[in-house]
Amino acid sequence: MKLFAQHGAQTGQKIESGIKQNLLDGVIYSPKDIAMTKLGEELKNLNKSHPQLERLLDPQFYACFAAANAEARLGFLEDEYAAYFGPKSRRELEREMAVRDILKRSLQFQKNLDVSAFIAPNILIPRSLNSIESVIAKNFIRSAAAEHAELKDPRRLLVTLAISRDALIDKQELAEFLNEITVLENPPAGFYLLVAANSSEVRGEICNAETLSAWMLVNHTLKINGFEIINGFSDVFSPLLGAAGADAGCTGWFSNLRSFSLGRFGPSSGGRLPIPRYLSKRLLNRITFSELDAIRNRFPAVLNGLETDSLYKTDGSEPQRNQEVFQSWETIRALNKEIVKSSVRDSLLSWNKALDEAEKTYTEIRRANYSLDTKSGDSHLEPIREAVNLFARAAEIKLSA
Repeated sequence: MKLFAQHGAQTGQKIESGIKQNLLDGVIYSPKDIAMTKLGEELKNLNKSHPQLERLLDPQFYACFAAANAEARLGFLEDEYAAYFGPKSRRELEREMAVRDILKRSLQFQKNLDVSAFIAPNILIPRSLNSIESVIAKNFIRSAAAEHAELKDPRRLLVTLAISRDALIDKQELAEFLNEITVLENPPAGFYLLVAANSSEVRGEICNAETLSAWMLVNHTLKINGFEIINGFSDVFSPLLGAAGADAGCTGWFSNLRSFSLGRFGPSSGGRLPIPRYLSKRLLNRITFSELDAIRNRFPAVLNGLETDSLYKTDGSEPQRNQEVFQSWETIRALNKEIVKSSVRDSLLSWNKALDEAEKTYTEIRRANYSLDTKSGDSHLEPIREAVNLFARAAEIKLSA
């Protein structure tokens, strides 16, 4: 399974360094956060220096409804990408010709860039898969391949599929929706799949059994129907989605690049910089650098034994803030390699083993009277385990002997 950088604000040299360290297989660029001229230059340079690297542009058209808000934070998207982006109403997008025009303009814009594949735009389905937004989203999906064919360009086409966690959890609606988009007369090569949270509380909104199992099921259904799937903003859930059939996951250096929400386009709420954390393969979770410093000698299993461990020195364990992402990328890449097997069943069994080891280590830490903060604790393990079981039942995969 591949891992891509989710590009965003304050990129600096992070992506370039990640590529040089062989931590990344590609980049998903955010037009909100990069000027059009600079984007063209970066794509051209990457194509020249790393032609095997995936270079993709997320059109971010799903922000079109937010664009009408005077306080929206659209960055470069609003002006420099006006060739295809602008504020839209649902009523406008109910017209098929309007959808096809947006597709045409977005794909034509990307044709002039050194992207390795096209990502067609779409809107977010916010509440229900039985809604006007769902109808509009399906129109984008149905029409994308025809507009792509008009370009006469050999680069493959992926279509954005953005669904809120609220819309995912109705199993009947999800089954009907997936049935419709997997029997297209003119299908794309694959999907750029996004699952949206309503807020920054990813642990409560996304890390629950119903949402995770549904996200896995979407990946599995698309994969068995022959589609490529790249999961945007999937972060630590990338190996879980890989177990269900995903081809790639993505993550970045800020919380809004690790989980997807339209909140990143809304008014700024300010706030302090987060405490640097260490992503532990054994715990399947991030712990603060001070927690790592307190337990690393007593419980060496929480350390990954990877090169980026050196960024967390033994005298305090605090990394340089701009290097934390390298540790995340290397860890997720390692988990993808260790957990995602050649068959879905073997991958799920591998997940159950990893969860057993995590539970054992958390128990040992508690018994030794070490205290971890809420985000560092083990509350994520039960919903992931339940998600594995729910998905296995839905996909009719028998995990017991």
